[in-house]
Amino acid sequence: MNEQETSLLEQMLAEQKKQTSLLEQIALNQIALIEALADDQGIDTGEVPLTYMDGKPCR
Repeated sequence: MNEQETSLLEQMLAEQKKQTSLLEQIALNQIALIEALADDQGIDTGEVPLTYMDGKPCR
């Protein structure tokens, strides 16, 4: 492999690392958003739900 090819591969790897970092940040932000929405709704995973998502009562 020549110098130019090595340089291009290094640049591609650097860009892939940046992209991976950005995707990780997006995933963390999505988790934080979901948790915030759940807190806002008063949803506790330890509680037994009284209704199904369509509104029908649970038995």
